[in-house]
Amino acid sequence: MSDAQYLIDLAKNQYNEVADGIERHFESVATQLREWLPRSIQPPPPPPRRLPATYWQSVQRWISRNQAITAAFAAFIGTGAVYLLVQRHGHIKKRRAKRSANGARTEVVVIAGSVTSPITTALALDLERRGFIVYVVTSSAEDEHHVRSQSRVDILPLNLDIVYPDAAQGQLSRFHQLLSRHHHAFEGAPSHRLTLAGVILVPDTQSPTGAIADLSPAHWSSGLNNIQNAISRTQLLLPLITDFKSKLLVLTPSVVPSLRPPHHAIESTVSSALEAFIATLATELAFQDLRVCHFKLGHLDLPNNRPRKDGNRLRGTSLRKLHDSVFDALASKRPARTWHVGRGSLVYDVIGGWLPAGIVGRMMGMQRQAPLAIEDVSDREDEGSESSMQWEKVEQSV
Repeated sequence: MSDAQYLIDLAKNQYNEVADGIERHFESVATQLREWLPRSIQPPPPPPRRLPATYWQSVQRWISRNQAITAAFAAFIGTGAVYLLVQRHGHIKKRRAKRSANGARTEVVVIAGSVTSPITTALALDLERRGFIVYVVTSSAEDEHHVRSQSRVDILPLNLDIVYPDAAQGQLSRFHQLLSRHHHAFEGAPSHRLTLAGVILVPDTQSPTGAIADLSPAHWSSGLNNIQNAISRTQLLLPLITDFKSKLLVLTPSVVPSLRPPHHAIESTVSSALEAFIATLATELAFQDLRVCHFKLGHLDLPNNRPRKDGNRLRGTSLRKLHDSVFDALASKRPARTWHVGRGSLVYDVIGGWLPAGIVGRMMGMQRQAPLAIEDVSDREDEGSESSMQWEKVEQSV
């Protein structure tokens, strides 16, 4: 063995001894540490694994980050839902008169108007279907026969001929006694009383048309006689209204009275006088806590509306709107004083009340033309539809 090889082996042996000594030292230190540390102390568990968020959790996080948008959206949805609920409730609302415990009819309505008027007939039939006992004011045997020809048990004539006031007062006294006494639906049934829900006045405002210079005193007398008839009937029925705390509903057209067009002087005069009478009566009855409701009628889809020249009927508001409004006025404790029913009723009222007459004339497209021939009221088949056709362009322009 050479000297070099000897030195290498010596160095290797010394390195191995040092490495073994260091390893034994660390092993001794580790053993001492394990014996020194308490056995109860355990290393912390690893953090739990986060699961992916569900769809609902994602929505909740988005809502928490966008509270303003969420509140606006919720308000929109809530308002829409309430509106739809109200609309649905309005369509399915059952409008029926009150009855006694045994099912007998107890509410009475009196209609004072021309018995041949389509509005009078339609109201009588509708109110009878809703459970009212309907009395239609008549003034002749022909009127009474027309009412009875409806073949409805609870649509009855009430003869009040203003030409003979003593006879009319006697009839009203008997009617008052009918409402005041007790009734029995059948033998052995408990008694019940009748109540006068309201009086519906439908004045006749149809008058001859034509230039004022061509209208004769007879035409004016005929038109003004309609006012007197309406006032006289109202005066006769006022004791019933006050004694039974009933409502008074007055139905008048609103097209011609609002616009006051040429060649309609008599109708405009009659309607204006009636409106003044209604306003004064409403003020007087208000002191007795009685309500007067003025129905201003626009264009209604009456059964005998005249067709246009091209053969198409002028579409108006359905009569159901009038029927529902009349029932609501009768059933409400404090109904509105003015009701606008029918196409264009409110529009014509606003136009005629606020716009100057010259502007109204230009909006209607009125031109200077030859005077119209006088048209007698007997030749006019419907109540207001022809006038509505003349002012149709006003509503379209508004």
